Amino acid sequence: MYLTKPMIQIFEEVAQGANTRELLAARLKKSLNWISEILNQLEEEGFVIKNRCYTSASSRIRIELSGTQYSMRMKELAIEYQAIKLEDILANVKLLYLAALCEDWISMQEASKLCKISIHTIRKINKGLMDRGIIIRKNRLYTINSKMWLLLRQFLVEYKNYGNYPGQVKWRFQDEAIFKVTKENNIQGSTSGFYQYKDYGVTVGVISALCTLPKRELSKEEIFVHSLFEVDDPRTLHLAMAFYLKNKLNYSKVLPIAMKFGKYTLFINLMRLFDAKDKKIKLDQLPMFDRNDFIRILDLYEVKNVYKT
Repeated sequence: MYLTKPMIQIFEEVAQGANTRELLAARLKKSLNWISEILNQLEEEGFVIKNRCYTSASSRIRIELSGTQYSMRMKELAIEYQAIKLEDILANVKLLYLAALCEDWISMQEASKLCKISIHTIRKINKGLMDRGIIIRKNRLYTINSKMWLLLRQFLVEYKNYGNYPGQVKWRFQDEAIFKVTKENNIQGSTSGFYQYKDYGVTVGVISALCTLPKRELSKEEIFVHSLFEVDDPRTLHLAMAFYLKNKLNYSKVLPIAMKFGKYTLFINLMRLFDAKDKKIKLDQLPMFDRNDFIRILDLYEVKNVYKT
């Protein structure tokens, strides 16, 4: 992810119909070389494309927006918020910080680690973004204000998670990625999630695998959090809960990892299920919890002393 003020300015001009370098140079009062350099950066990031044109005597290159989902979303942003300079919101480190907040609640400390931005810089950024109502705060955690800035959140998620991988991208941030593959020969990096549960006493029959890049040794806490991307029905929910108990995971170790990967709310609600009195209950971002089926899963994997009778 990379956007500078000049990149955003040129993008907005292209979105408004400036389709040649000469026209862009005239509108922005910049040299052709400067325009070409910024266009190259936009093209590399997937926001614009350059096409050869042989019908015009004035310019052999036509500029247009690319077909990527995030490029189209940014055009919507530029139209929706015409009175606001997008470069004041999305340029440079602000883009990275907002991307860290776009999927769920996260602490300033974890956002700093993820973005590789100092706490001091984040504090300075926070004030302006909160004054505009772009981000909101709760219990020292921050996220995008989706009620007021839904288009911005959608753009950030689409741009952040875009990548060329041999499977479905579940999460991405710069050079780190998690994606799902359904063919063994497409496995890259380190395997994680339910596919890796077998190494920790919870063997699960799977037809897909989560891969993480870059390749490295993963902790059991990371494997658990990654598996939350695969929780989509009561069975997978109960398996994740059984893994958590069987491997005696530590809440304080799991929590920052859940924040990093945009699974804070899901993890907090999953923890609430362990103390739930209802036989069946549905919490935000989770499938239906069924106590009887959960007990069956616990027995299957020999997880003892969860519910004392």
